[in-house]
Amino acid sequence: MSYSVNPSAFRSIFAVPSDIVDRHIRLANGHQLKVLLWILRNSPDNPDLAEMCKALKITKDDATDYLQYWVENGILSGKDDTYAEAETKTPVISTEKDTVKEDISPEKPLANTAPITPSKPSSAEILTRLEESPEIGHLFNEAQTKLGKTIGYDGQCTLLLIHDHYGLPTEVIFMMIDYCASIGKTNYSYIQAVGKDWGLREIDTIDKAAEQIEALRNTQTLWTEFSKAAGITNTRPTTKQMDIVRRWSEEFKYKVDIILLAYEAMVENTGKFNLNYMNKVLANWYQKGYRTPEDIENGEAEFQKSKVKPQKTPSGDNASYDLDKFKEQSLHSELKYERKKKK
Repeated sequence: MSYSVNPSAFRSIFAVPSDIVDRHIRLANGHQLKVLLWILRNSPDNPDLAEMCKALKITKDDATDYLQYWVENGILSGKDDTYAEAETKTPVISTEKDTVKEDISPEKPLANTAPITPSKPSSAEILTRLEESPEIGHLFNEAQTKLGKTIGYDGQCTLLLIHDHYGLPTEVIFMMIDYCASIGKTNYSYIQAVGKDWGLREIDTIDKAAEQIEALRNTQTLWTEFSKAAGITNTRPTTKQMDIVRRWSEEFKYKVDIILLAYEAMVENTGKFNLNYMNKVLANWYQKGYRTPEDIENGEAEFQKSKVKPQKTPSGDNASYDLDKFKEQSLHSELKYERKKKK
């Protein structure tokens, strides 16, 4: 049976780069091809990710994961900001502007930086690694079980990158994947970001991994308590947001009651959600030595009191009025009218 394109189908067309067919049609999976075709057809210059997710009935995390393949292979351009919180202009509030001279940012970057990420291995190179090391095959199989899906080419590349380039042993990768799955983040971009972070921090033993996971779970618990109390619907914070919240928990030792006070300050002064703003408020309180809600209340009361300058009478004496006493005299004193004498 022979096939030909119906001429009526050419009434509306759009361009598709030849490389997609020549090089990637065998490597890319169906989801990756779908997101790229949608972008080429609808918004090649400025894709609307939310609109694409709605049209293709996929999640934002999955869409980002599928698009990353085309970014890494040079078909799409752009930066990977999946885990970056949108920067907003942060107003200055009274708790900071008169006292804070230096911004206290989240954890400082480690002195050593990761080497350049290598290019993805070919299918033949992956097969060679499987033949060289049986534990790689075990890693792939165990990852599929923990993630509940076939990992495919992209998943294999991600796991090899974490193992071979970031230096994490297979048993640590198992623990990391298990944690990612437990919080519902199973897209490969997120797993790679966590693997890179662990590699840089040298979390390369079971004990270190267990300690890291416990710290992450404590942070997640704090976020859950805070978001529930504040009415925030985002139950899956970004990596950057989690780094900020982890600082509140581990460095500042703040509980949710103090974090909610910072949230109220943020709402009062900005009218919108801005985690960076909250971070500056909390850092300022910590720098001042505030450790309890009472410390904050007393400290801010003193701060406001120090800003009020006493009013002076023309003679220079401080004016002081007892309003209650004035009202009492006005109500109960006999009203007298004295006619003004003419001069």
